[in-house]
Amino acid sequence: MVIITMKAGLLLRILLTVLALNMLAACGGSSSNTKEPVTQPEPEPEQQPEPEPEPEPEPEPEPEPEPEPEPEPEPEMEPQPEPQAPPAGGVSIIDTNPNNASFWAGSNNGDVGSRAVIDVDHPEFSQATRITVSNPASDYWNGQLSFPLNASVAAGDVVLVRLYMRSVENTYESGASFTTVFIEDNIDFTKFLNREITAAQDWVEYYLPAEITDNHATGEVGLRIGFGAGPRAQVFDIGGVELLHYTNTDISAMPSTRPSYEGREPDAAWRTAAAERIEQHRKGDFELTVVDDGNPIANATIDVDFQKHAYHFGSVTVGHLLMGTSEDSAIYREKVLELFNQSGPENDLKWGPWEGEWGNNFNQTQTLNGLQWLRDNGLYTRGHVMVWPSKRNLPNLMQQYLPEGDPASANPEAKQVVLDHIDDIATATANYLDEWDVLNEPYDNHYLMDAFGDSVMVDWFNRARTNLPAHGLYINDYSILSAGGRNFAHQEHYTNTIQYLVDNNAPITGIGLQSHFGDSPTAITRIYEIIDQYSTAFPQLDIRATEFDVSTTDEDLQADFTRDFLTIFFSHPKTVGVQLWGFWANAHWYPNAALYDADWREKPNALAWKEQIFNEWWNDFDGTTNAQGKFDERGFYGDYQVTVTVGEEQQIFTFSLVKGGEQNFSFEWQ
Repeated sequence: MVIITMKAGLLLRILLTVLALNMLAACGGSSSNTKEPVTQPEPEPEQQPEPEPEPEPEPEPEPEPEPEPEPEPEPEMEPQPEPQAPPAGGVSIIDTNPNNASFWAGSNNGDVGSRAVIDVDHPEFSQATRITVSNPASDYWNGQLSFPLNASVAAGDVVLVRLYMRSVENTYESGASFTTVFIEDNIDFTKFLNREITAAQDWVEYYLPAEITDNHATGEVGLRIGFGAGPRAQVFDIGGVELLHYTNTDISAMPSTRPSYEGREPDAAWRTAAAERIEQHRKGDFELTVVDDGNPIANATIDVDFQKHAYHFGSVTVGHLLMGTSEDSAIYREKVLELFNQSGPENDLKWGPWEGEWGNNFNQTQTLNGLQWLRDNGLYTRGHVMVWPSKRNLPNLMQQYLPEGDPASANPEAKQVVLDHIDDIATATANYLDEWDVLNEPYDNHYLMDAFGDSVMVDWFNRARTNLPAHGLYINDYSILSAGGRNFAHQEHYTNTIQYLVDNNAPITGIGLQSHFGDSPTAITRIYEIIDQYSTAFPQLDIRATEFDVSTTDEDLQADFTRDFLTIFFSHPKTVGVQLWGFWANAHWYPNAALYDADWREKPNALAWKEQIFNEWWNDFDGTTNAQGKFDERGFYGDYQVTVTVGEEQQIFTFSLVKGGEQNFSFEWQ
C-alpha cells in the first residue's frame, strides 16, 4: 500500500461521478471477466495505503478441487438508536428535496437499480426515495443517490448526516436491508464518511458525523447513498435526508448512531467454537526431563516462562523512525519490541522508494539498517512488495515503457526491467527477510498483465524463487474480508488469480488478506467463512492478515473488533499471523486507526491487542519434577525459558514448542 495513492479506476470513477451528479437517469454499461478479470473498481477506504476502507468479490475456481459454495452473508442489524438531536448552529448544505437529488443507476450488464420518489406518512417528512436494487454489482458505490454540497467546506469542519431508512422488500433471513452512506470529494474520492447502515420494516433514524480533512469549494464534495453491494435484490426507502455543517465544533459534540458488527455480543456462539479451535491448533503437550549424568533428578523446582509466540503478531514499521534519534523514535522502537514478534517495512521496499523516488525519508542504506535492527531483535520479517502492476503504482523509471491508457502498446522491454528489479531487491534483502509479497492487488492493478498477458505473474514468482530458494512468497489483495465480506467479484477474482498461479506451477506459498476495516466491520462468522473458503480451495498455502486496521472514531468498537478479529483469525488452523498496518498515529495512513495517539496515549485497541496476546493467550508454568525427573504441561506454541532449581543452585535452559515438532526435551544438569 502507499501512504498517498490515487484511487483505483480513477478515470472511470471521475466519469461515473460526473454522471451521478448531473443525471437523473442511469447510464448503462457492462464489464466482462475472463479467467483474469480486469474490472477496475474503486478501492475501499480500508484498503488505501495499500489500497483494502477494504477503503481492506471472486472468479471461478478451476475444476479440481472446487471450494464449497460460499454462504450468502446477511446484513447486520444495527440496534435501534436512542432519540438524539443535532446541536444548535448547524447550517444545511444540501438540497433536501428528494426530487432534486441526482441518481445513477449503476452498471452491471444493465442497471443495478432504480429510484422513485414516493409519498409517506412520517412526522418528519412527507416524501422519501424508494431504491429498488434488482441487479447488485458487489461494489457499494456502483449505483448512487447523490446530494451535492451547496457550500464550501474546510479542513477541521464537522458535518452531520441525519436520515431515516426502512426496508420494503428483501430476502435476507434477518429481514434487514442495507446500504452505504458516504461523503467523498469528486477529485480523488477521499472519503470523510463511509458507513453501512441497515433497517428492517420500521423506520430507523441515523446520525452520522464526519470531520472534513481538506479544503473544498462548493460542489466538490457530495453526500451519497451507495446501493450496489450485496448478493440479493432488495427494496428500501430513504427519507428525511439532511447534512448540517458546523465550524469550530468538535466531532465529539455530535450525536452519533453507534456502529456495531454481528458477533460482538459477549455470549456470541462463535466464541466457544473459536476457543476450542485455539486449544486444539495453537497449543501442544510437552515433557521436560532433568537429568544429571543421565540420572533423573526428582523434586527439582521448575519455572517455565513463555518468551514468544510461534504465531506472528506484528506490524509494519517505518524505516526513518526505526533508525531515528528523536524521543519519538526511541519510544517507537520500544513499542515494536514490546508488542510484536513480526514486522516489515510499510513503504521502504516498494519499488519507487527503493529507487529513491520518494524523498529524503527513504534510502536503501536506511532500509537495510532498519531490517538489520528487526533481525537483531528476533523479529520475523516480511518484504512488501516486489510488483504492484498498475501504471500509477510503478516507479518513474517504468513510465517510459507504459503509454497511458494503452497497455497493448507497452514496450516489451518493460518485462525485463521488472525481472531485473526482482533480482536486485531480492538479492539485496535476502539475509534480512523471511518472506515477500511478490504480487500486490491484481484485481485493480493489472496494466502489466493487460500488456503482456497473465503469464508475467508466473514469471515474477519464478524469478523471486530463483533468487530466494527458501523464502515465503505471497500474493496480497484488499476487500476480501472487508466491505461486509460481500465483495464477491473481488473475492472471485482473487480465487481465480491464485488458481491460475497454482495451475501454472508458480512457487506461491501464501495468501495475504489485507484486512482494512471501517465503521461497519464484517460479521465475525463471515470472516471465518471467507478464510475457510481460501483454505479449502488452497490447502497447501498459508494465510496471513497483512494490513489489519480499523478506521473509526468509536474507540470501543475499534477495541472490541480488534479483540474479536484476532480471536477468529488465530482460531483458524491455516492462518499464520496478523500484521497491523501501523500502530502510531503519526506514522499511520489512517491516524485514528492506530494503537497509540500522536502523543503516545495508549488507546483501547492497544489494550485489546495486549490483553489477547500477552494475557489471554500467554502461559507460564511452575512445579517440580516427579520421581522420573519429568515435568509435563500443555502450552501455546512458541519459545520458552526454563529455570531449574536444585537445592541452592539454578540453571537456565530454553526450548521451542513447534506444531508437529519435538515435544520431549531433556536438560542435562551441568
